[in-house]
Amino acid sequence: MLLEVLPHMTQLSIFHKEELRISFARRFRGGNVTQIDVYCLIQCIDPEEEEQFSLCQHTASCIVPFICEFTKLQAVGLDVDADGVPLGTYFRDSFVQEDSVEIVRSLVRSICGAYQTGAISQEARLYGPAFQAGTFICYKAEACNLCKMYCQSFPMEQAVNARATCISVRERLDTIASRPGGPECLASKTLVLELLRSNYEVPFILETAPNVSTSKTAKVFSKAVMEELEILCKHYFNAKSLEKSDVIEALGADEDDGEIWLVGKYYEKLLEFDFPVSSSDLNVVDESKLLSDVHYHM
Repeated sequence: MLLEVLPHMTQLSIFHKEELRISFARRFRGGNVTQIDVYCLIQCIDPEEEEQFSLCQHTASCIVPFICEFTKLQAVGLDVDADGVPLGTYFRDSFVQEDSVEIVRSLVRSICGAYQTGAISQEARLYGPAFQAGTFICYKAEACNLCKMYCQSFPMEQAVNARATCISVRERLDTIASRPGGPECLASKTLVLELLRSNYEVPFILETAPNVSTSKTAKVFSKAVMEELEILCKHYFNAKSLEKSDVIEALGADEDDGEIWLVGKYYEKLLEFDFPVSSSDLNVVDESKLLSDVHYHM
């Protein structure tokens, strides 16, 4: 009966570390498993402290050899605990055991090796505590080999989004560009529009007449986003190819009045990068008018 069912299974859930055995995985050889969820990597240390976790060393060391047995794999979930609750914060803040940081880095290193050798298909997406939502998180103060290995190995759509790595924006993009299909990935319209959507708002006061004013918000970008846009538009992507309507939509108009206010220095940058916008499409405000003391330019 079991042998008849196995070829029809498409999803596998692992709740105990003892289940991560090659002999068990090989029962599914030639099968159709496309998704594996591992619920035993993350362990709650204190049930009364909801965000205190550790990682199971045994599980971490067995994951990669186990999943390499599944040739049709599309997704592996490593970011949930035994109750199926997603890990909501990054491991630096949540894991109270220092060893967990090294465990997760070792796990990522093993996954990189599996991607590089083809043991795991580039079509498979892995989601775990160190790469929430496909974004690798590294808190090393200096550049580490693991971050570059991540950009060289993981599927490019995940590597492109690894913006919290310890390597520079330029090195990350150049590393991706050196991969087969890398320049085409960086020439993606979707990537550039996502960067435009990552703007946020800072308040300012607009004087509409003498002694008459109203509160508004202006769009600003982080230094890292502007650096990435500059590299992409100068080396990989032709911003002139964008439709003006797509750019305006990505910047995001105010829900109340439909207007877009953009800080002047960012407007000038968009023009420099050849984005199809003009002063008739949006309103420009000088940086000195902003009220917030937030370090939006960092």
